[in-house]
Amino acid sequence: MEFLLPGRKAPIIYESCLESTNRSLKEMARQGAAEGTVLIAGRQTGGRGRLGRRFASPAGGLYLSMLLLPGCTPEESLSITPLAAVAVRRAVKACTEAEPLIKWPNDLLLDGGKLCGILTEQSFDKKGLPRLVLGIGINVNTVGLPAELGAASIIGSTGRETDRAALAARLIGELDGMYALWRGNRGFFLEEYRAHCSTLGRELDIIQNGCRRRGRALGINADFSLKVEYPGGAREDIRFGEVSLREAEKSLDKTGRTR
Repeated sequence: MEFLLPGRKAPIIYESCLESTNRSLKEMARQGAAEGTVLIAGRQTGGRGRLGRRFASPAGGLYLSMLLLPGCTPEESLSITPLAAVAVRRAVKACTEAEPLIKWPNDLLLDGGKLCGILTEQSFDKKGLPRLVLGIGINVNTVGLPAELGAASIIGSTGRETDRAALAARLIGELDGMYALWRGNRGFFLEEYRAHCSTLGRELDIIQNGCRRRGRALGINADFSLKVEYPGGAREDIRFGEVSLREAEKSLDKTGRTR
C-alpha cells in the first residue's frame, strides 16, 4: 500500500507486516529507490536494534525507515541519528501529551523506560556515495512488552491511544524539514538536543568493545560526541558505544521499569 503526504514527492509505503523495514528499504535502495522513500510496517517479525540486538516490534507500534542520500563522508553523516532523535521528540510531543527525553546516542525515554530506538545503517552505491537507511521504532499503543525490556509506551504513559497515522505523518514532516536544514547546517539542532538529553550530568557505565567503564557525562560536543569524565579526572570524547544510566538502574521497581 502506498500513500502520499501533500507536497511530498518521495513515496511512503505501508505494509502490515515485514521482517524489518530497514532490511527491506536497503534492498529497495539497491534497486534505485528515490531519496526520501519511507517504508512503514504495522509490525516486524525480525526488527533489529544496535549491535545486532533484537528489537521487539509487536502490533501497536510505529516502525518506520527513511532512505537518505546525504552526499557526504560517513563522519559528516554521524549527526543524522541525533537529528532523528530530536524529530521523534518533536513529533511525539505534538501528537500526544508525552514529552520523552533523549538518551545518548540513539534512544528516547519516557517515564524512565525506553520508548524509541533509532538505528541508522550505511551502505554505498556504485559510485561510492553513502546511502543511509534511518530506522525508527516507537512504542505507541503497544501493550504487554516483557518487563525485562524496561520499555515504555505512549499509551502506558498517557492512558490513551494515539493515532499512529497522524504520528507517522508528523514524524515524516519533521524529518523532511530537519534534513533539508541539515544539508546547510549540520549542527542547527544541537542546543535542542542538549536541552532534552537525559544523559547529561549522570553517572554512567560506558560500554565499548565489550569493556565497561564508569564515568560521568559532562556534555554534548558540537559533533554530538559525549564528553565524559572518569574517576581520577581523565576526560574523553565518546563517539561510539553505548551508555547505561547508573542511577536509573539502581531504581528499578518490581516491574523491571525504571522510575
